[in-house]
Amino acid sequence: MTARIAALAVFDALLAAAAGAGPEPLPADPPIGGFVWSIVVPAILFVVASSATWLLYRHFAGRGD
Repeated sequence: MTARIAALAVFDALLAAAAGAGPEPLPADPPIGGFVWSIVVPAILFVVASSATWLLYRHFAGRGD
């Protein structure tokens, strides 16, 4: 039992060390941005997904088994 506790303590220490010693993030800018990509495109995707979901619901809702 104590060997297992010791092993878990070692594992936790290694995990904490690995989490803190990660590489620095790259200083990069996103390739796309602005109003169109931030507002317009997500709104269009939401409308298309909602419409498709509604059409699928209407297609299968009329069938009574």
